[in-house]
Amino acid sequence: MKNSNPPSTESGKTGILLIAIGNDLRGDDGLGWALLEKLEQENPFAAETAYRYQLQVEDAGLVAGFDAVVFIDASTEQAGGGYALAPCRPAAAFEFTTHRLNPESVLYLCRELYGKSPKAFTLGISGAFWGLKRGLSKTAQGNLKAAYNGLRQALNSI
Repeated sequence: MKNSNPPSTESGKTGILLIAIGNDLRGDDGLGWALLEKLEQENPFAAETAYRYQLQVEDAGLVAGFDAVVFIDASTEQAGGGYALAPCRPAAAFEFTTHRLNPESVLYLCRELYGKSPKAFTLGISGAFWGLKRGLSKTAQGNLKAAYNGLRQALNSI
């Protein structure tokens, strides 16, 4: 897994954090990672990145060190334009286990444990194929391009 060690919240980091959630060995589930890889090729690239298979409690400490965070993930929903970017608010919505959290729960823990509430968004990129396979479907490749362009524009106003 890429960039798996979160920076300490004591480091005083600010700016934007992009967290991609997914698995590039499960077809279009790798859309979030593919978007980060595309963004990281830019020079200069003005955001921090993190790759996750799933969000966990420890990610609350990671996001606490930033002014804004965008959670990027593949979606089974077919969004108009191939992706959906939406504000994300803290919410105490825990499942049976806390080993896997949704972005709202991470933000809730960030606020409760660290007293921080970064501006937050979710970016869902529509996928079509979820089986065991490295690489994106044709549909996902088109949606990735649209999401890349949309996120680039949004980053200017975050």
